[in-house]
Amino acid sequence: MKQFNSRRSSSPAVVAALLGVLILLTFASVSVPELQAQQTKTPDAKQYSQMLQSIYAFILQNYVDEPDPALIYQGAIKGMLDALGDPYSTFLDEDMMSDLMTETEGTYGGVGLYISKQRTAESPDAPRYIEVVSPIEDTPAWKEGIKPGDLIIKIDGEDTAPLSTDKASAKIRGTPGTKVTLTFRRGSYEFEVTFTRSRIEIPAIKSAIIETAEGRTGYLRIIEWIPQTAQKVKAALTDMQARGVQRYIVDVRSNPGGLLSSVIDVSDLFIDKGVIVSTRGRVKNENTEYKAKSSTAIPVGNRVIVLINQGSASASEIFAGAMKDSRRALLLGEKTYGKGSVQQIFPLDKVGFKLTMARYYTPSGVNIDKTGIMPDIEVKELTLNDTQLASLQKLYESGEITRFLQRNPNPDKATREAFANTLAEQWKLPAIFISKIIRDEAMRTEQARIYDLEFDTQLLEAIRILHGETFDTMLQNAKTLADRQG
Repeated sequence: MKQFNSRRSSSPAVVAALLGVLILLTFASVSVPELQAQQTKTPDAKQYSQMLQSIYAFILQNYVDEPDPALIYQGAIKGMLDALGDPYSTFLDEDMMSDLMTETEGTYGGVGLYISKQRTAESPDAPRYIEVVSPIEDTPAWKEGIKPGDLIIKIDGEDTAPLSTDKASAKIRGTPGTKVTLTFRRGSYEFEVTFTRSRIEIPAIKSAIIETAEGRTGYLRIIEWIPQTAQKVKAALTDMQARGVQRYIVDVRSNPGGLLSSVIDVSDLFIDKGVIVSTRGRVKNENTEYKAKSSTAIPVGNRVIVLINQGSASASEIFAGAMKDSRRALLLGEKTYGKGSVQQIFPLDKVGFKLTMARYYTPSGVNIDKTGIMPDIEVKELTLNDTQLASLQKLYESGEITRFLQRNPNPDKATREAFANTLAEQWKLPAIFISKIIRDEAMRTEQARIYDLEFDTQLLEAIRILHGETFDTMLQNAKTLADRQG
């Protein structure tokens, strides 16, 4: 997954200190007896530092081949960060640094996947692979039908279990026009896809006014928490206000996070007072409260529902937590991912490292790391069990949907549903699921729709509640995250 970073450049003092360590390591000398003598008692932090310096110099002077000092230095940093056991604190090689530096620009070369390290495996001894959080719309991965929850078990034949998220991301990304082969596992079935990398351009938001029998609803989907997001959100809300919209749905489903500054600025457009989020760490200057200003982009009396799911992580969870704890909005959908930590990036020439510096807390004082946020109104998306996934795989392999679309390139709804009902009976699958697959396959080469009033049950329920008589009562009675814990 793209990590949630409170991005700060390294201070001159930090860089100087790190370079100073490097110089000391370069000129230290050691003998083997001295190393053994130091190991006879439990070392303190200073002794550990001296041991590292001694070992570094000993390797440089005595290894059978002349080693590259930079590689040893980088390996030492990587080892220290790996020892923390924190998947978000990692060494960043040149490719990974380049990816992170360009990430907030919203463009890169790749296949269009948000990924994360698999949280849990089938057993304690089973390998943990790279997991798809979500595909990005209108990208090669989206067009190939890659789904949230799919596991990437190989990248060009290389096992992903030993790889960090950042390292896997660097391997998947590359120059547009080049190819990369990913092996996926969905349920108990594996399949391989060779992608041609393309230029991935990620819009910060998508917005529209939805006209239904219930009334007009402003729909705002936040796709990326980047520096431009708040400005674009404000422009969209201002336009909707001018057109008389008073009810809003903010969709952060499958949004895995981004910049702290971005989510604070966006939250400030909805919330007029109080804490948006606070961060707490061991270092004093990491203990900060970020409070809302008095101005908002829409009146505080306008109704808002925030859509969330298991792909909503980090910055998206900050937004959802702030809106919930301030009783500014109802949350609808499914429990979020659960990433409650803040990372900073420290460049070291062309490489660098990323370190977890703090945890963040919602306005009611809750850290949601590894637990996530439950919605006020739970509406689950349709999912398939392993038996149904096996049937779906066989349906794909049969080619029946492909042949149907060759005969009916643009099937109308009645024709599509009739064929879906036939397949549902034959393959023991939900007809609505097959009907959506057929529609999506027929439109695969077209630009993704902004919203879906045919199959998006969470969106449809949000519209119903937003325009219903019970919304205000539900919002007033909604529990904060702290209340729920209590």
